[in-house]
Amino acid sequence: MAGFTDRRGPLSTGNPVRKILKDLSNLGMAYDDMIIRNSRAVGFTENQMGYTFNPMGSDSDDIYSAFAALSLTDTSLKKNISIFDSDYERKRDELRTYAVQDEIEDILDVITDEAIVFDESNFMAYAHFNGHIANSIEDEIGDVYNNIYNYFGFNDSIQPWNYFRKWLVDGYLAFEIVYNDKQTEIIGFKELDPISLMPGIDTDTGKKQWVQYKGQGAKERKLWDSQIIYISYSQVNSPMRISYVERLIRSFNLLRIMETTRIIWAVSNASFKTQFIIPVGGKSKTRAKQSLAQLMNSYREVVDFNYESGEIQTNGKPMMPFNKEYWLPSKDGEQPEIETLGGDGPDLSDTEALKYFSDKLKHVSKIPYSRFLYEDGGGDFNLAADGMIRDEIKFSKFINRLRSVFQEVLVKPLYLQMCLKYPEFENDPQFKTQVALRFNEENVFAELKNYEIMERRLDFIGQMRDSLMTTNPATMEEEYFFDMDFLVKKYLKVSDDDLAANAAAKAKDDAESADEPDAMDMMGGMM
Repeated sequence: MAGFTDRRGPLSTGNPVRKILKDLSNLGMAYDDMIIRNSRAVGFTENQMGYTFNPMGSDSDDIYSAFAALSLTDTSLKKNISIFDSDYERKRDELRTYAVQDEIEDILDVITDEAIVFDESNFMAYAHFNGHIANSIEDEIGDVYNNIYNYFGFNDSIQPWNYFRKWLVDGYLAFEIVYNDKQTEIIGFKELDPISLMPGIDTDTGKKQWVQYKGQGAKERKLWDSQIIYISYSQVNSPMRISYVERLIRSFNLLRIMETTRIIWAVSNASFKTQFIIPVGGKSKTRAKQSLAQLMNSYREVVDFNYESGEIQTNGKPMMPFNKEYWLPSKDGEQPEIETLGGDGPDLSDTEALKYFSDKLKHVSKIPYSRFLYEDGGGDFNLAADGMIRDEIKFSKFINRLRSVFQEVLVKPLYLQMCLKYPEFENDPQFKTQVALRFNEENVFAELKNYEIMERRLDFIGQMRDSLMTTNPATMEEEYFFDMDFLVKKYLKVSDDDLAANAAAKAKDDAESADEPDAMDMMGGMM
């Protein structure tokens, strides 16, 4: 019970100081609550669920909170919420069952390895500010990010890899942001069950809040939005799968059916079977039926295939008998008959049917098909950017989309911590939109393509500058018509920041060269 006795307030945060977190609960967009209050139309989620589903209770305040939660999903969250899907818990168990199958497990590892790439410092990404800001603030952003990364325990483990993979399977991730006693600094994180959380609006302040385990007595918690990180694979009101694994299920099941039927057929026909027809002679019809029933009961076989382990059982036994004898009565026969039964089965060397369904699973995985062609060099790492297949570009964009959602796990607490240190950032929407992560890259195809484009730009600039000359009327000498700085800015598309950094580096080199003693002076001094 330790730690639970002080968390029973209306908005439980672990201590009574709540104003700071409350003020941060709209993430720099104070107009969100105004949009909900002033909206007069019925949103898509409200229309689909508001009149049939009320997870918040029945009194007036709870009804307001319920509809506010649905409206909030339509206006600002723009993400699916697992509690709105009453069947999600069953789906999640099913998705986790599929995720441990060999084929899907391998696909998940490839996707996760592509998205989460660790460097020598065990960082998978670094804080990046897409704009102009004071150097001191930019340095502090880096320091705060390093602390948050450490608080998650990412610096000495592969936990970000595990969280990303779990998100691909479950479709949702949720964490509590834990603050110090004064609520001026983030000190840690706690993983939460997304099913237990529901977004809403505090009726007194109009600020975003989350209710955990609504109506479950001592387990119920109310937390400000600044205390919760919540990400979903699918977006609200979009025809999307709830998770990445869900898109693989159909193709995987078809592949397994083809494999299973071939295995059962092959194993069932692999046994050497012998049929014995036994004359029953003067036995009555009833006695003959009894004898036949006994034989049927003795030789009847049930072949089961374990979907998960790949094991086959015959009549509950793990081994398949490879020599079988069938003893059958024959009323009209005069002498015993012995016959060998054939065991014709499919040609196991024919893999075209299996290949089709295997290729289908690879296709829906979004992983470039060429990476699976190990026999044809598809498994080789090729650094050539020429002729880069379109699937690699599409795959790179898919990974970037996944990263843009997953980065909220670190970007949201980073933004909140900076707002706690610099309150002026709280109402600056530009600051929020420019805080991002720069992920480490291992897929160099897009990078190499950029190098190729840059090389062509350089060739174009050189040709453009050299092909057009003019005569200076003052000196009567030929000179270039285009200024190099103009060409670099316009066609090489180098940013002003990069140009400034280049100029500073050149100035530093010139200064160092000027400080070095001249070689001839040194020789003169020696003489």
